[in-house]
Amino acid sequence: MNSSQKFAWWNLLIIAAILVLCGATAAVLAWKYGAGRAFDGLPLVGLLGLLGVSSAAFRKKRRKGGVTFDERDNLIYERSLTVAHYVLWPFLVAACMIPCVILGTRGTIPVYVLPIILGGGGVIVTVVQSVAILVQYGRRGEKS
Repeated sequence: MNSSQKFAWWNLLIIAAILVLCGATAAVLAWKYGAGRAFDGLPLVGLLGLLGVSSAAFRKKRRKGGVTFDERDNLIYERSLTVAHYVLWPFLVAACMIPCVILGTRGTIPVYVLPIILGGGGVIVTVVQSVAILVQYGRRGEKS
């Protein structure tokens, strides 16, 4: 397994663990204090900052004169980013237009919705990019 695949698996693991943690926290808070307090567990999403560690942790060590990324790795990375951004734009359009359609032109949305949309977009890009990397390298993770 090369560093790109480790990077992708790490990202998926972190996102899954934090979403499970946030969901469990929200469920416990809703059960114990009522549905209004369920959103108090939302700041745990800040732990997604651990995704920033992945790029530094799985960067190939640069050797003098050594190859860090070959053409295939670069192509896979670029394709995965392209796929991720193709998925991001419909999400952002829907996130902006659905409240407009539901609430009308004079409706308002709470301010806390905006960071949720931004964070959701970031999670979607990371998940799609990671899955695209893993799919392009194949099931067994062979680098042929």
